[in-house]
Amino acid sequence: MKKTSHFSVSFLNPETGQHGGINELRIRFSAGGYERLIHFESTSAKLIASGDALLCLGLVPAMELGLDLEINAHVDEDLLANADQIQSLLCSWYPGYRPISIRAGVTKRKYPERRGTGLFYSGGVDSSYSLASAHDRLTGLVTIIGADVDPLDTRRVERLEAIASNVAGQFGLKQIFVRTDIRKVSDRMIGWVEYHGAVLAAVRHMLANEFENQLIASSADEASWTRRWGSHPGLDRLWGTAGARIEHHGLEHRLAKIERISREPILMQQLRVCNRSFDHCGVCHSCQFMLAALDILGIRDKAPTYSHLKMGRYRLRVTGEGSLSDLTKMRLAAIAGGRQEELVNAIDDALRRYSTKKRFQHFVPVDEIARRYKRLKRQIRFRRQMNQSIE
Repeated sequence: MKKTSHFSVSFLNPETGQHGGINELRIRFSAGGYERLIHFESTSAKLIASGDALLCLGLVPAMELGLDLEINAHVDEDLLANADQIQSLLCSWYPGYRPISIRAGVTKRKYPERRGTGLFYSGGVDSSYSLASAHDRLTGLVTIIGADVDPLDTRRVERLEAIASNVAGQFGLKQIFVRTDIRKVSDRMIGWVEYHGAVLAAVRHMLANEFENQLIASSADEASWTRRWGSHPGLDRLWGTAGARIEHHGLEHRLAKIERISREPILMQQLRVCNRSFDHCGVCHSCQFMLAALDILGIRDKAPTYSHLKMGRYRLRVTGEGSLSDLTKMRLAAIAGGRQEELVNAIDDALRRYSTKKRFQHFVPVDEIARRYKRLKRQIRFRRQMNQSIE
């Protein structure tokens, strides 16, 4: 039986994508008897087979699995230097993580001159706010097919592509689509909450010939600093380099973001935030928050993607420190409006439930126990596959 202590990440076709780039990158994850292939492709931009992208894709899974990391490519010296800080931050977040060693070639990467600034855009509140507030310095939008939309779900893919293309055209920006099947592999190794920021960073490096700076929209206000999240104001920049920067953008609470977006009709016409349905279910906590925000701001008529919903009783929920801050700000706005007693009561109920949950979690950390259990299951499954004999 063959055993290994390292997790290896490599390109299957690196020789064709080192310089000018290609339209498809095939990447192999391997460890002992474990091997999986992942694809990234784009018809609207050339992708670079960069070791920087491999490090972004491999580091967090390797730490989750407790294996050293082997990168079969050269990595920019800036990113390798940042890797210690990245690991230190992740170890402080996740009990059970430990620093791992990284084996890779070292380079100082050079890029074309006069590159622009990109923004990851999904049609949601956060990326729409970043587009509205930073569009003067943007040159392109990047939309990943395979992040929150299954690349095999043709109907939803076509709708997302239509939304992004329409918005990019209205703002005079280049639209780049990158399609990937990474989640069919990564979801069995690590949670998307922990991993998504690193995947965004990897795509950013694949597109480094296009953009000198890449914006990742923040999903919360200053409360972002206090929570463990795959995209984080202290983490995102560390995945970048001097020649391929990453900027965590828009530390602003959600009600303020929605108010800013409301001044851009094209963004409101295309807005999608639902956790369950492209057409907005009206039931999930994201839809409930959005409906409440629209009512507080008095702009329900400016949100055509929500026009089919009628608001009944508000059912709000605090899901973490980010939404705690959002609901606290919303409560102040509702009180200031003077006509939202029902909404204030719903917010107070949500805040009380979250406070009770936090007190209980202090004595019985249910969420952390569940995360450790999931991690243990993934590790056992992975090591069983990893230790299989290679025939």
